[in-house]
Amino acid sequence: MKVVWLGRTAYHEAWRLMKSLHRAVSAGQAEEVALVTEHEPVVTVGKHGRLNNVLRWDVPVYVVERGGDATYHGPGQAVIYPIIRLRWPLRRYIDALEDAVIETLRKYGVEAGKNPSHRGVWLGGRKIASVGIAVENNVAYHGVAVNVSLDVGEFARINPCGLPPSAMISMKDLGIHADVREVGVETAVNLAEILGLHTEIAPRPPEAPPVAEELKPAEPPRQITARP
Repeated sequence: MKVVWLGRTAYHEAWRLMKSLHRAVSAGQAEEVALVTEHEPVVTVGKHGRLNNVLRWDVPVYVVERGGDATYHGPGQAVIYPIIRLRWPLRRYIDALEDAVIETLRKYGVEAGKNPSHRGVWLGGRKIASVGIAVENNVAYHGVAVNVSLDVGEFARINPCGLPPSAMISMKDLGIHADVREVGVETAVNLAEILGLHTEIAPRPPEAPPVAEELKPAEPPRQITARP
């Protein structure tokens, strides 16, 4: 699996690249890859999520294919998008995403874990990483986001995954000064090791035909006014 650092990206641009690579991997035309990035400020909502969990509409909001509800992405957050054929049960793959983050955090002296009631990676009652994936043609995409130096006050825009914004925490809140790229790449490599895959750090993604789709921002739900 190639691991590629994209730098900071606008969400819709990373989404188009992810979709094009997903199609190429599904067709056997490209190698599996993990895209690592940090996004410009954006809110995404899973396809079965609720737009009512978006409290402020001051950044772009997109409804996307992944599972889960509303989440925020922005500078200071490492986002890892593995585009990978599933050779394992889906639950094991999601467990591996969480375990990869837990292993990365251990390198920084943080003992994180799982919450049986909620997906993601947790420190006690606070969430430091969110997981949301999609699977089409037995190829997974989307992935995991780790709060590195992100100001978790940004989550006040939403109810993150249906939770109160105060549930979120970052490595910075723990007094840890880490590099977003380093955390993201380390997590991708850990994921590959957990799954028994070889990794290669690559300067650019595999070649893939571009997709024609555009990701259009969502609009706020209409407020229903009760009749007197």
